[in-house]
Amino acid sequence: MDCDNRDMNERPRKRILATTIAVVAALAAFAAYRLWPRPMPPATPAMRTAAVRLAASRAAPARPPRPPAHPRTDRERLMAAAYALRGKPYRWGAKGPAAYDCSGFTKAAYATVGVRLPDGSFNQASGEKPLASPRQLAPGDLLLYRWTGERIAHVTMWVGDGWAIGTGSPGQPKEVVVFPLASDLRHKGLVLTYRHIALRDER
Repeated sequence: MDCDNRDMNERPRKRILATTIAVVAALAAFAAYRLWPRPMPPATPAMRTAAVRLAASRAAPARPPRPPAHPRTDRERLMAAAYALRGKPYRWGAKGPAAYDCSGFTKAAYATVGVRLPDGSFNQASGEKPLASPRQLAPGDLLLYRWTGERIAHVTMWVGDGWAIGTGSPGQPKEVVVFPLASDLRHKGLVLTYRHIALRDER
């Protein structure tokens, strides 16, 4: 009888253990899915044509727009926060506050207005759209870079009037800096998409 009781008590424990292992495995698989770079659809001919048009567009004014002196809207606060990070050095994988990589910079800027962006430019690209003209853009929009046409490899932010802000951008100093977008568009094979995020006071 004692042996039978031990066997009966052991069965619920085994079921609980098996259930726990299954739950942990499912959570690990979900975490891996969220963190693993998602395959991006290749650049279309329309996107490549848009990149050529952007590269041929007029040069930016000699000076970039100034940061908002007294920000009142979420978008102005976003841009003020981005400008406040100028000069922070670039380091791959860095999320601040001493240094940033490209997606770490955009994540930190958007966090100041209550928007939680994921790590990685490829994850921040969720909801991207082809960029055909700077007239589509609002200050703070994410600019997403493809070099091979296969996947997102870099992200910066639009400032306005032909200027962008970010860190680690090709040809720019390896720090958070405001730069003419046209200087990046000179890189052969670069295709840009963008993502507009509606902020809380814009909904």
